[in-house]
Amino acid sequence: MTVAVNKQKPAERLFTLTCCLMAAPVIGLSKNDIFASVAAYGDQASDTARNKMFERDKSSLREMGVQLEVIDSNSFEDTDTSRYRISKGSFDWPAGFQLTGEHMKLLELAAKAWNNQLLAKSAQSGLIRLRSLGLVEASRELSIVTPRLLARHASFAPLADAIATGKLVVFNYRKPDGDSSVRELMPLKLRFAEGQWVLLAKQADQIKNFLLRRIISTVEISELDGKVVSDAEIAQAEADLATFIDTNEARLSVTQGTEAWWYFGASPEPEVSIHFMDEALLAEDLLEFGADIKVLAPESLGLRVSSGLTKVLESHA
Repeated sequence: MTVAVNKQKPAERLFTLTCCLMAAPVIGLSKNDIFASVAAYGDQASDTARNKMFERDKSSLREMGVQLEVIDSNSFEDTDTSRYRISKGSFDWPAGFQLTGEHMKLLELAAKAWNNQLLAKSAQSGLIRLRSLGLVEASRELSIVTPRLLARHASFAPLADAIATGKLVVFNYRKPDGDSSVRELMPLKLRFAEGQWVLLAKQADQIKNFLLRRIISTVEISELDGKVVSDAEIAQAEADLATFIDTNEARLSVTQGTEAWWYFGASPEPEVSIHFMDEALLAEDLLEFGADIKVLAPESLGLRVSSGLTKVLESHA
């Protein structure tokens, strides 16, 4: 007898199921739509096994606060006309709830835990199946359930491993002026600040900050152990970074109603102020918005953006 093996872990299957249901918030999905979109159901040996798994998953989602509702059911949930969707407001915050600094730390930790490309691939595969059936708009995205703190840098995982094991690492690092150099250091902590992932590390006798966006090579983990760094030293380095960020402020004029306007918080005011760590990288990011943004200060940032726009025009003239 051949037994079908479910290759998806339960958490992955529930995540994919949730994504598929959220992609069709109005008309919902029939049971057949769901079985065709979530790979784990198709791996089951019989309809009975599929249905039992689906019932367990519905119960699991409800226990986690994701409420499902049945529409067009003709009073019987298991009829062919039954369609499932996530109840409106299932993901709303409780009345009066406010995010604190501690909550944000927990959210960052959760985002790191979910930083697994297998989840993204399985959910995306389910969406593709739904689009092919015409059940989901081509533009429908999963951003509502995608953690914004996800690290998309190849260097993140090996750096995290080195921090956990206390090993030295070696990588090639690009400076703001374009030059690069090999760095050997002891990674201490990964932080997400002002939209950037930052590595706090000890190089020689100094604790420094390195932007993951500027690591341009594979991170090699050494067999050598790093020297122990006290919590007080790390805390001081983090305080210095916070002070540095506070001293770097940019003022921008943003055209309302544009993508840039939404990106910077859809402020009713025509001007916005932001803090940054790396002026060169900020200029690169601002270039994506073209004429929808004008740099008011500092002057050096405005010159970087103007120079970048000129190069773009020259290369496409």
